[in-house]
Amino acid sequence: MQVTIDNSAPTPTQQILTAASTEATATDSTGRVIKLRKPGPIAKLRFIEAMGESSSNPLWTAIVSQLMYVAGIDGEPIATPVTKREIEALYQRLDDHGLEAIAKALPGNFGIGGAEVSNEAVKKS
Repeated sequence: MQVTIDNSAPTPTQQILTAASTEATATDSTGRVIKLRKPGPIAKLRFIEAMGESSSNPLWTAIVSQLMYVAGIDGEPIATPVTKREIEALYQRLDDHGLEAIAKALPGNFGIGGAEVSNEAVKKS
């Protein structure tokens, strides 16, 4: 008896990994196109360090953690913030319109579920 394995269909793990490594875009209510990309491990560490003492504040973390996924705005590349001032500047630049679009785009992308976007996004590898 010969067993044949069909490798053409992705496994559930492969599907999750593919979703976790893709880029996504979000268009806010003002028409800006925000490119989102999963940050690498070092970018996450630097972002957490950039939050400083505020990283222990769950509300602050919930509000700004999604900013580490921003890779561009209207075709202009955006580096992951590495200082608190850069976090605040990006937050202000995106304003409520951009933040709402990002919050809607993150769930289901990058291996993040809706409940993880706020507090757990920073911790997720």
